[in-house]
Amino acid sequence: MFGTDFSLLTMSDCKQCKSSFEITDEDRKFYSKIDVPEPTLCPECRLQRRLAWRNESNLYSLKCDLCNKNMITCYNGDYDSPVYCKECWWSDNWDPRTYGRDFDFSRPFFEQYDELLKVVPKMGQMQLQNENCPYANWLAYSKNVYMSPGSYFLEDCLYLWKSQRCKDVVDGNFLNECEIMYSCIHCSNCYNGQFLNNCRNCSDSTYLSDCVGCKKCFMCSGLSGQKYCIKNHQLSKEDYEKQVEEYMKKNPQELATEFAEFNKTIPKKYQNNIACENSVGDYLQNCKNAQYCFDCFDIEDCKYLDNCVAVKDSIDLTDHDKDIELCYEIMGGGESNREVKFSSCPVASPFSEYLNSCFNLSNGFGCDGFHSKSKFCILNKQYSESEYKEMRLRIIKHMKGTGEWGEFFPITLSPFAYNESIAYEYFPLINEEVLNRGCRWKDFENKVKNITKTIPASRLPDNINDVPDDILNWAIECEETGRLFKLQPHELKFYRRFNIPVPHFHPEVRHTKLNSLRNPRKIYKRKCDKCQCDIQTTYAPERQERIYCESCYLKEVY
Repeated sequence: MFGTDFSLLTMSDCKQCKSSFEITDEDRKFYSKIDVPEPTLCPECRLQRRLAWRNESNLYSLKCDLCNKNMITCYNGDYDSPVYCKECWWSDNWDPRTYGRDFDFSRPFFEQYDELLKVVPKMGQMQLQNENCPYANWLAYSKNVYMSPGSYFLEDCLYLWKSQRCKDVVDGNFLNECEIMYSCIHCSNCYNGQFLNNCRNCSDSTYLSDCVGCKKCFMCSGLSGQKYCIKNHQLSKEDYEKQVEEYMKKNPQELATEFAEFNKTIPKKYQNNIACENSVGDYLQNCKNAQYCFDCFDIEDCKYLDNCVAVKDSIDLTDHDKDIELCYEIMGGGESNREVKFSSCPVASPFSEYLNSCFNLSNGFGCDGFHSKSKFCILNKQYSESEYKEMRLRIIKHMKGTGEWGEFFPITLSPFAYNESIAYEYFPLINEEVLNRGCRWKDFENKVKNITKTIPASRLPDNINDVPDDILNWAIECEETGRLFKLQPHELKFYRRFNIPVPHFHPEVRHTKLNSLRNPRKIYKRKCDKCQCDIQTTYAPERQERIYCESCYLKEVY
């Protein structure tokens, strides 16, 4: 399924952006198998629509609407629904069925679902078995972690994203089993590294890209199993240490620019995929027949997936994992989902459609907020099995008539303002564009609580040893955006421990800069710059780097 033979495809026009997109014969077989119509939006607009339903990093202080205790939540208080702390949300003190209602066949489904969303309690933050992690949405099995969404099994970490099994790390995206790292992206099994990009099994190194098994290397790219190298040149231990000491006297921005220019001169592999078969995408591992997928592990016969693990025979999933099969148009969630469609955060809820934050609800349709084992519910109302099946078919027929069946939740129904959601990161829009689409916009105040003074980042000491303890009470003005931010106590300890200057940029700016080191999630057709064979890659044809097919790259690097 989802092979690369595109001889049987047609083009369709996206009803939102008006661009043309392909629908292949294999796509149609999948849509027929799960009994849904062909999509009306292009893959990017479908992704944008899903991402608008997830807020990862904008957190607020509110009181739980059940126990009245203070809590940190991803809901800003402007949305109509009650918000519970996670302890109350998971408790038996409320039942989502009490909000159930009959379906009105004289009205559109999404209109009725919107009304349900605004009365069913929401979980303040999506957390699972964490210790001392109050500011960490979408986090699990972690300890002493701050602002690291989409991650699990972390300890003593700050500002990570989509990372797992890491310790003592600050500023990192897509890290796996790393320790003592700073400002790194797409690294695995690395130790004591700074400014590493797409590296595996590297240690005691700074400014590396596309390196494997390197130790004590500085400003290198595309190396394997090397030691004491600078700009890919072998040095003695003494010369290496002396030159690194001189390099580190330079301004960090100057070093980053110098490394970026050197990195462009080294050939790049067309795709960053490991142990994959018949797959097109980037940062894939152990995948088979994965087309236009990114940052995925162990997926098979899938298309248009992002940040997914252990998925089979599915299309259009984002942040979904563990035993997933025959699913379509899902944002978040996971674990034992089969034949789930058009849902946000469904977990162990097979044979369901149009769910939001539902756990262990099988055969559900248009439900919100289920937190214990249930089945056969529509708009949170309980039905018998026979009643459910009959009503479900009637509603689908009704939705086909209104043009709603086969569409994911509209962005306008999202409980988050557009610029609160991660859609804003990948598909930035200005205020006017958002409002014209009928979506909400959040105006953020540029202030920090409990500070004694504000300092422009440009006035910070270059040497971390010159930074006073009182900096924890200062607001730092981001050098790029002017946004204010504070250092966290553990963060300052980390910088002092590893002799790292205080950052001059707001954490969100640092996150964006890290992500800019990876290519956009787009596929281009071009030629290998060495053997001229046809390749599909995330490197646009106009890029100046030399892009090699896998065979040519392996000969060059190994």
